[in-house]
Amino acid sequence: MYYTPTHTPITPALRTHSSVTKMNQRPHAFYTKTIYKTEHCQPCGKRIKFGKIALKCRDCRATCHPECRESVPLPCVPTANTPTTKGQLGTIADYTSRVPPMVPALVVHCTNEVENRGLSEVGIYRVPGAEKDVKELKDQFLRGKGMPNLSQLDVHVVCGALKDFMRSLKEPLVTHLLWRDFTSAAEKSESQDFLAALYQAISELPQPNRDTLAWIITHLQRVAECPECKMPASNLAKVFGPTLVGYSVPEPDPATMLTETRQQQLVMEKLLEISTDYWNTFINVTDENVYQGVQQLPTPEGGTLLGGFPSSNTRRRSILARTPLTARDTPKNRYVFRK
Repeated sequence: MYYTPTHTPITPALRTHSSVTKMNQRPHAFYTKTIYKTEHCQPCGKRIKFGKIALKCRDCRATCHPECRESVPLPCVPTANTPTTKGQLGTIADYTSRVPPMVPALVVHCTNEVENRGLSEVGIYRVPGAEKDVKELKDQFLRGKGMPNLSQLDVHVVCGALKDFMRSLKEPLVTHLLWRDFTSAAEKSESQDFLAALYQAISELPQPNRDTLAWIITHLQRVAECPECKMPASNLAKVFGPTLVGYSVPEPDPATMLTETRQQQLVMEKLLEISTDYWNTFINVTDENVYQGVQQLPTPEGGTLLGGFPSSNTRRRSILARTPLTARDTPKNRYVFRK
């Protein structure tokens, strides 16, 4: 089965979409802990003194002073394992939570930061950031110790960390197995059934690949809409084609790269033309019943779960209880919530 919208034709009309979705309202599940080794508050950057009480998010591991809790950026994106082998990252699934939408924290927070203060930057995503700072930021995310403070960084460094992360993955979001399906669908753009073929190819992607692709595409659509950036879809396709679509094989020879570069750009252009409403069907999956009530729970470190402390513009919700995974669990039933 795949989703075929009936009232969302491809159109170059200006979109009003922003990547701020229901996912961006996912609150933190803070618990209290006493600091016995050097830790820093992520929002303010100051050291948390020995023996003082701090708050730590159970899911994303963000740490902060109690008074800084409202400044910890949303959404809360649960951390995942971050395997690396001699600088080579794993696949996208190794960096996403098991709670849909399955999008890595680095992707969520970097794109949100770009939308907050980068949509007036000329050449956003084309102008490089300082290589040392880009590597350091990416490594901070991959260590899985909470979200780095992005607000003080050059926005081009934030862009660079996103591009470097996607470039370093073992396989692009468009898998090698489905690469021909995507390029074949894109090349049929003059025929009436090319949309159905493209939707079919997207539906066959693994869920972490599909959800992350949907998140990035909707973000890039927002960038393309901003005339100040001077980055239309054609430019963004050239920048992100090699990292999101890639080539048909893991190590292409020069001849293959020459012939397939234009194909990957064409695929990116067609993906960027698809209605935002279609992509949002993969992103806006947060259940309104997930966060109900407030309850204090013990944590593995002996603290107390405090119910999230969402920011003032977010409805007060909290994750209340989590059950162990079993072989029958799925992303939709792996949590139990009590009032």
